[in-house]
Amino acid sequence: MAPTPTPADDRHAIETLIMTYAERVDLGDFAGVGALFAHATYRAVHGDDVHAQTGASAVQATFEGMVRRYPDGTPRTKHVTTNVVVDLDGDAATARSYYL
Repeated sequence: MAPTPTPADDRHAIETLIMTYAERVDLGDFAGVGALFAHATYRAVHGDDVHAQTGASAVQATFEGMVRRYPDGTPRTKHVTTNVVVDLDGDAATARSYYL
């Protein structure tokens, strides 16, 4: 039987998700970005406009339509993510961070 995850395990998993997301976007791996949201909803907020996509293929399509890739297959970006704060509340969690 696998051990029950601790709050520290949960925080680590969420922080890893945030960093993996940035890494996959920077690699131009939009299928990989979509896979991160296979069982979740991705929300993009642009001012008052909110776009929500659920599932891997919908998120992948959103990124393919939204982000320009250059001939090397990448968007030539480098996300730098800082000040990651994860708040746990039972089986739910929220996270926020800064990115450049």
